Amino acid sequence: MASLHVEIRVVGVVPAELLEELDGVRVITESVETVLQGPLTDQAALIGMINRLQGLGVELREVRQLNITEHVGGA
Repeated sequence: MASLHVEIRVVGVVPAELLEELDGVRVITESVETVLQGPLTDQAALIGMINRLQGLGVELREVRQLNITEHVGGA
């Protein structure tokens, strides 16, 4: 099954407890936001990650699907 390669931008820093759960996801911390890039198995996994971020009080800024060539972490 092909995975989705996504980029999720959030305001501020992602809690360490969630970062430990994100196997294979590249984390980029910028001045006012954190960027998570990586493969997810399917749309249900994406929704689960979004729900987890919101449950931890992390403000979602942007979610987009990446082309395989945009996925910096490789596939």
